[in-house]
Amino acid sequence: MDKLQWFKFSYAEWRMGKIQRCSEITQARFINLCCLYWSKEGILTKEDAEIEIDKEHLDFLISKKIVTIDTDFICIDFLNEQLKEIEEDVNKRSKSGIIGNLKRWHKDIYKKYEKSEITLNEAISLSKLSHTDSTPIATPSQNIAEKRREEKRREENINISFDDLKDFFIKTTGKKITVVSEKTKKEINKRLKEGYTLEHIKKAITNCYNDEYHKQTKHKYLTLEFISRADKLERFSTMNTNNTDLTDLYNQLNK
Repeated sequence: MDKLQWFKFSYAEWRMGKIQRCSEITQARFINLCCLYWSKEGILTKEDAEIEIDKEHLDFLISKKIVTIDTDFICIDFLNEQLKEIEEDVNKRSKSGIIGNLKRWHKDIYKKYEKSEITLNEAISLSKLSHTDSTPIATPSQNIAEKRREEKRREENINISFDDLKDFFIKTTGKKITVVSEKTKKEINKRLKEGYTLEHIKKAITNCYNDEYHKQTKHKYLTLEFISRADKLERFSTMNTNNTDLTDLYNQLNK
């Protein structure tokens, strides 16, 4: 984003602010931290911040509330305020573009919007605008940094240990595998993004192993790649069974 090439800096606030309670070294490192924070659009973990300026200086900045912590991410309020202003400006220009398109190409719908008979999003839906400006407007109160932190958390929530999954597969099936292939990892990550969990995958492995057909074929088709397929994972992870032994086996393997 072009506007992120620079940020506003108030000399008066600097001279009168809490930062003056810090040593000159910490002040200098805070400037470096601000530059990194801005270049990352407000997405900077505490761990990365410690690497940038050292734990001692970061802890001091946190103790003086110059820097705050949001879960595992750091927050610098005066920069967040500027990020929010930029986001609101982008939304405002986007909204103006949408209204302009309505006025030019969908006059009847525009008149309804102008009379407050429908909302802007309803007008967009009715007009089925194909212009890129028709993208629903983001909530102004949620700035760039907040949205990206949420995205990063969602990504982290679907991460699993493939080594643990491999060990569970070996323990359950008795089959020996050295590594989980990149293709299989990619497919499993797709399933996780679709809403499946590690528990679904483990359940599918257990159910597939105990399936009569797979017993008869001596489990030659049972692989992690097989389980990672959307239809197979859905089938075996949701398989209804009244087999108490199967449930007990799964619980034992999952300990």
